[in-house]
Amino acid sequence: MNIRIILLFILFHAAGFTTTVLAQEPLNPNWDAEKIKGTRYIPYPIYDGFPFLNDSWLPGKIEFASGEIADSLYLRYSSFKDDIIYYNKAITTQIVIDKASLNGFSFTEKDGRTRVFRKQYFDGFMKGDRYFEVLSDGETDLLVYRKVILITISPYKDQNNILKNQAYAPNYQYYFYSPSKGYASVRMNLGALLSKFDKVSQKSIKKLLRKNRIRILDENSFVRAWKVVEKEGFEVEF
Repeated sequence: MNIRIILLFILFHAAGFTTTVLAQEPLNPNWDAEKIKGTRYIPYPIYDGFPFLNDSWLPGKIEFASGEIADSLYLRYSSFKDDIIYYNKAITTQIVIDKASLNGFSFTEKDGRTRVFRKQYFDGFMKGDRYFEVLSDGETDLLVYRKVILITISPYKDQNNILKNQAYAPNYQYYFYSPSKGYASVRMNLGALLSKFDKVSQKSIKKLLRKNRIRILDENSFVRAWKVVEKEGFEVEF
């Protein structure tokens, strides 16, 4: 193997397989251009379903572990890997931002709604840092871990006519959270909400929800119900 071939091999290896990159592009002038640490995004296997929470790049910002904010970014959240991915326009590269470097992130949906994610340590099954979406922020928070998993389904042929039997499927996990008491899992229905309170409180909560004409049918109505219940001073039993 001559020297030219060896050099070409080294250059190719460096360009294609470098895992840690320092991604920087012109951002909001109020930011001091601190570099974003991360790794190049490697596409996931193609299956039925969708591994991301948002189907397009959305404007948002990240908060570093230092508390510093970087905004004017385009972000995409991977529910499959629990990663936040940043599109670097300067080098047309997708960067998986190092989770250890962040406190959290937020992005704005096309309808103008801002979604906030906070990194927290989870001490339950599969312990570790996770990004939780904050559905309600108060003395007791309502959080959701928007996990997507691979499940086995009936065999099908993908767009390339390849036979497969797996698909991406949402496996969202909801929690009440208190810094002093930890996590309490909850499902998005009335029975699950009531189960977090004593018998006397349950009757009052039912009456309160009827008064406010709230029927818990989905995530959004559960969040509305919880905000009304919390405002009245009811406390979750962990």
